[in-house]
Amino acid sequence: MANNFVFDPSMKFTDPEKILFAAGLGAGQSLADFGSGSGFFSLAAAKIVGEQGAVYPVDILESALNHIAAEARMKNLRNIKTFRADLEQPEALTDIPVGSVDAVLFSNIAHQIKNRANLFAEAYRVVKTGGKLLIIDWNAQPSPIGPVAAERISEGEVQALAAKANFKPAGNLPVDIYHYGLMYIK
Repeated sequence: MANNFVFDPSMKFTDPEKILFAAGLGAGQSLADFGSGSGFFSLAAAKIVGEQGAVYPVDILESALNHIAAEARMKNLRNIKTFRADLEQPEALTDIPVGSVDAVLFSNIAHQIKNRANLFAEAYRVVKTGGKLLIIDWNAQPSPIGPVAAERISEGEVQALAAKANFKPAGNLPVDIYHYGLMYIK
């Protein structure tokens, strides 16, 4: 799949702290950031959950995880533990125990995954009963930024995948005009 856009972190069209606060993430909680990339959400979450909380960035790219670890060291964030995993594989994330995290985040990852059912199954496996699944992805219609429309996953398709994985709808997240944000509860 071609990456047809360049991400500039200074373009804060998505505010990770605002989204995570709206989702109810707070001090002492834990979040698994599936497809964490450069840590845009992981680093914000680490500040929110504080030293008593934990953030688990998960990505297939070791270079992305190394970047997050370096940023965490520079910012003195000691509550981040990275995991390398291919989330398209069944039970790829055995390092995070069953039912152990308060929230799982998919930010701009669902549209990149071919085995989406497994992505949702892994989220269901690691999130606590009553825990949340937070999903942010590109709106289906074409826009001047983001992947081409044919590569995007619709909000309806995400809703169907979440329902099939036994997540219950819990509301929307405050995202920008280019994305949709959905929240589910296990």
